[in-house]
Amino acid sequence: MILKKKPIKNTILTAFALLLSVSLAGAPLSASAKVEDDAIYTEEGYEDYQAELSRNKTQPIETNLDPAWPQGPAVGAAGAVVMDAESGAVLYGKNKDKQLFPASITKLMTALLAYENLNPNDIVTFSENAVFGIESGSSNIGMDVGDAITVDEALYGLMVASANEVAVALGERVSGTEKDFVDLMNQRALELGCKNTHFVTPNDLHDSDHYSSAYDMALIGQEIYKHPDLIEYMSQLNYHFEKSEKQPDDFWILNTNDFLTGEMTCDDVVGGKTGYTDQARETLVTFAERDGKKLICVIMREEPPYQYYDTVDLLDYAFDNFKKINIAKEEHRFTQTSADFLSSGHDIFGKGTSSFYINDDAVLMIPNNASFSDLTAEITPAPYKTVVQEEDRKETGENTQETKPDESAGEESADASKGSTAGTADPQNTDSNTEQAAAEPSLENETIPVSSSAQENGDKVIGIIQYKFHDHNLGSANVLFMKSPEVLSADSGKDSADIGSTAAAAEFSTPDDTKAPSSVHGIKALFFGLVHTGAHGSVYLNILLLIPLILVVTFLLCILIFVYDYFAQRSTRRKKQKRRAQRANRADASKSVDHDTLAASRTSRISGDRNSVRNNSRESASAGSTASRRRTNTARGTGTGRYTNTDRRSAGTGQSSYSNRSSRSTTARTSGSSRDRYTNRRGSANRTSREQSNRNRS
Repeated sequence: MILKKKPIKNTILTAFALLLSVSLAGAPLSASAKVEDDAIYTEEGYEDYQAELSRNKTQPIETNLDPAWPQGPAVGAAGAVVMDAESGAVLYGKNKDKQLFPASITKLMTALLAYENLNPNDIVTFSENAVFGIESGSSNIGMDVGDAITVDEALYGLMVASANEVAVALGERVSGTEKDFVDLMNQRALELGCKNTHFVTPNDLHDSDHYSSAYDMALIGQEIYKHPDLIEYMSQLNYHFEKSEKQPDDFWILNTNDFLTGEMTCDDVVGGKTGYTDQARETLVTFAERDGKKLICVIMREEPPYQYYDTVDLLDYAFDNFKKINIAKEEHRFTQTSADFLSSGHDIFGKGTSSFYINDDAVLMIPNNASFSDLTAEITPAPYKTVVQEEDRKETGENTQETKPDESAGEESADASKGSTAGTADPQNTDSNTEQAAAEPSLENETIPVSSSAQENGDKVIGIIQYKFHDHNLGSANVLFMKSPEVLSADSGKDSADIGSTAAAAEFSTPDDTKAPSSVHGIKALFFGLVHTGAHGSVYLNILLLIPLILVVTFLLCILIFVYDYFAQRSTRRKKQKRRAQRANRADASKSVDHDTLAASRTSRISGDRNSVRNNSRESASAGSTASRRRTNTARGTGTGRYTNTDRRSAGTGQSSYSNRSSRSTTARTSGSSRDRYTNRRGSANRTSREQSNRNRS
């Protein structure tokens, strides 16, 4: 029984295994049979978007292949890129070069060309082709034939409402016809470095030849980011069209971006452009900023609403895992250690700064766990611009347009590493790089090399330093050469000589010491042209410049001395006049004081003399009265003694007046009555004189 049961059980198990193996083997065959043009279809013939979304999440991510690079999230988009807007470095890449249908994010290129070629106040008139040349039911703002709005209003209608008729009208306003504008779009895409892009319409109307890639759209977005006005147009939630003479309707338009309407939350978003067609599915370009970092996130062929979810995840990944550094502050490998003739800013001690420098605004985004010393750098000469014949350019454009979105992604991903280097070149030199790349297939034909016009702040771009972290292109920095003011003035009306090769750079090995570096001007430039140093610090003077300088300085000194003497003498005269006036005032004041004092002293002297005379008179009178009395007594005694007393009194007093007066008095006093009167009168006079003298003393 046991032996019978075993074969039965084994048979059942074998049959079950066969059925399971057939079912498992048939599943991939059935699935592969339903995949056409990289799309999954159901048995009924409809596209299975959810199955495609699940498959896309399992596709490899190029940037995750390096274990040293921060590992990014899996997204359901067929193509996705996160780019640093300043350096152009791709921080996240998934099928970044795969050609896909862009839908309405095509209007980013339309807006860029309109902004670059038109003024905001220019008038855009809607033609019949613009109004009726679009598909019925596609996005529009309802313009009629003959309506006219400004370019500023048209850009709001294009970026906020994604109006298709506005895109055509702008194209016709720029180039005259829609076809010519499309040619301009493709030419501008080549200039920006887009290698997997070809436009057929200025809007999003589907065409099998109208395609782009996530990386190319990021390059277009990088150029958009350089114009804040374009970010302003796409960041508006709504816009109000007011009626005018040429536009009779008054209406509002609303933005189609859920990040701006509030349905999806992301505080870092500053603007973006949405797109959708049945063939392209959802597309989205988002501009975001955080902590000084500027990022561009591109999502292509995604199912709603996952384009928003994936954008948030990718932005958080990039902001959180990368840091921003300044190249000029960190780079020391390409500095000049010996400051001889290839230097500027010489001083009398032989010190100077290098004539070569790195642009200050060049930045890189590197992983948080990496340092600047971990990066590898390679310097290359700045490329020449070449003038290519129009036929060669057309052939080049046709060669780049032969590839269709139907091509496999494997070939595109194989060329991704080759295109990444040119793509991450410095934005300021993308024109030169792109034109050179475009001209490469026709270099065998006759081409005319012309001077490169790449300059920054008047200085010549002579080289580009490319930075890498492992196999990741992080960006570049320009190496600049300081040009002298004479060279700048001579080349003001034409392109200067290019220094983008070793031979051209060798022209600067023989310096012209009479020229001052462009980094200094005015007196400093004159000094550096006058004094320069040799290789060992020896100091040289430029005699041809020194002699005129001495003459000029001497002339200026003479003028200064003359002016100084003139104002100094004038000031001295003023001071002397002031001192004279002060002395005169003091003299006048002293004279007035002396006059008053002299008058007072004279008055006092006169009073004193009068008092003295009065005192002398009083004393004489007293003596006279005494003598008189004596003479009187003598006369009374004897008659002959009168003359003797008179002579004695005269000899005693020495005053003839009194003697005469006494003689007269003696003669007169012959009688007693007259003598008494005289005596009383003299006594009264003596008393009066004595009282007056006492008053004078007091």
